[in-house]
Amino acid sequence: MSFKKIDDYLGRALEIIITICLSAVVIITFLQVVFRYVFKQPLGWSQEVLMVCFVYSVLFGAALAIKNSEHLQVNIFENMPKMIEKVFKALEFTVVIVVIVCLLYFGFGLVMDNFDSGQVLGMVPIKKAYVYMAIPISALFMLYYQIKKVYK
Repeated sequence: MSFKKIDDYLGRALEIIITICLSAVVIITFLQVVFRYVFKQPLGWSQEVLMVCFVYSVLFGAALAIKNSEHLQVNIFENMPKMIEKVFKALEFTVVIVVIVCLLYFGFGLVMDNFDSGQVLGMVPIKKAYVYMAIPISALFMLYYQIKKVYK
């Protein structure tokens, strides 16, 4: 299997995960409103599931945004000499890599601490570590796509 195919599969997997999570957010929010105001029986688990879906969609969406270069950009220096532009690109790359490595390192520590503590979400019997796992996993995707930018 070629590197291009693997890259396409990763990007497609991220898109599918984000689509599923955002669809779940919309559906559960709708159900939450219906059950609360029509049936007068609020769903006890819905808030936690919404939080998990939203966290995964935001963090994986950030990885996809790095892949597609869709993060916020400021073009103040667009007419600068090429040398200065290269310096700013290198600075940008370095800062982004440092932030991603911090997310990866501290996110992994957070996941391990929560596995050790065994904490679970309130109404949903899921360990908090699985929620926090979105941080290092998305950081791995971000790191992959950020490093890939250098080779373009």
